[in-house]
Amino acid sequence: MATGSQDITLLTVGKSAAENKEWIKFAQYCFDREKGLRKQAFEHLNDFLESTESWTEEEKIKFVIFLLPFFEADSYASFPQPLSEKLIKPTLEKWRLKETADSRPFRWSGRFYHNFEHLNKALEINPQDDQARQFLLELGINSLWYSVHHLPEGYIGDVKEDLVFIDELQDHINKLPDAKLQEFWINELGKYAELARNYYKKISGSLYD
Repeated sequence: MATGSQDITLLTVGKSAAENKEWIKFAQYCFDREKGLRKQAFEHLNDFLESTESWTEEEKIKFVIFLLPFFEADSYASFPQPLSEKLIKPTLEKWRLKETADSRPFRWSGRFYHNFEHLNKALEINPQDDQARQFLLELGINSLWYSVHHLPEGYIGDVKEDLVFIDELQDHINKLPDAKLQEFWINELGKYAELARNYYKKISGSLYD
């Protein structure tokens, strides 16, 4: 059975999806998955995905616009691999090719498929897309964690590139309009920025060449 916030997400998504007759099978997937009926749930999901094969591109985008905000708001929730590969990912790819004014397909592509380029594009389209900015910060800090997580034995990656990257992330933090959010991300970034800078001092004798 699903637990915690994923439980809440499945129930909420299922109830909302059930309001659209074209999405009933997906709603049934959500309800059965929440109950722990995995095999039955994926039968409903497969039926749903087969039905989407005849959908227009606009109908697919409509479903993506319905679904992804639920998962975007819950960092612990995830959508199943068949749904991702057969509907969400290809729909976002096609939408990005024609989109010039809406940052969402780029933000969602960056968020769910871990892509800096798409998150930067979302911010290029809409510099006020603070969700994209926070997703970029999250992805960037995870990248820094990977660089430093074997210290003191060794540093993974190029520390000088990471120091430039840290400054870029700090610039994004400065652009957030909420002081509490800024404080949160400054603290998160600071954990790894200090390790990277100390390592660079150790190998070079100073912070800068």
